[in-house]
Amino acid sequence: MNKEATIRQILVITDGYSNIGPDPVDAARRAQKRGIVVNVIGVVDKGETGGQGYDEAHSIADAGGGMCRIVQPVDLSATAQMMTHQTMQLTLQQVVNQELLSVMGKTAEDLPPAERTRIAQVVEKLEEEVALQLVVAIDMSASMKDKVDIVREAVRDLALSLQVRTGALSVAVIAFPGSGDAPTRLVQPFASQVDVRALESALQPRGGTPTGPAIDHAVALILEYYQAPVEDEDGPRRDFA
Repeated sequence: MNKEATIRQILVITDGYSNIGPDPVDAARRAQKRGIVVNVIGVVDKGETGGQGYDEAHSIADAGGGMCRIVQPVDLSATAQMMTHQTMQLTLQQVVNQELLSVMGKTAEDLPPAERTRIAQVVEKLEEEVALQLVVAIDMSASMKDKVDIVREAVRDLALSLQVRTGALSVAVIAFPGSGDAPTRLVQPFASQVDVRALESALQPRGGTPTGPAIDHAVALILEYYQAPVEDEDGPRRDFA
């Protein structure tokens, strides 16, 4: 694995069921094909809409090769940090297993306990050193009105927790829906840290929940960053070597 290896993730924070635009499950599947992991934190309410949101959140994460957690608002910050770190480890474990399989014809699970321990230590070290490119996609539909302050703090805390790593961090933030008829809004382009002032002014709840367009927007941001063709869906673009 070279020094420029990068893990690419999308973290969707939503409280409900997508009701505008393309299917978010299909959007997550397209992201996964390009080597981008999609994680979902659901802050869903009870009742029929909450049940739909619960099911959709899990389906998005399954299609995006990521994790899903349904949480109470108070647990949002810790959950965002935990999921980001765990999915980085899972991604690295998959890459290491692919390398072992190509070289030795076996995965880490097939190795003796002592060698498995050494592999786990390597993965842990890589998780600290590998570069991370993260897009946080925040549901700002009308139903999120009472959760804005908690979401803002959770995103800030997540970025701070990631900065203690030695690996490079690039984080962007989008909100959905956007202004007017726009399904999304770019709150912050890729930077090494979260712009708290941008979060203060840009997170204004309104309208419906275009989760699919938000995931597509996040994918486009990542591919543009790498100057990769958006229309290429033949398979994941691997940044590991």
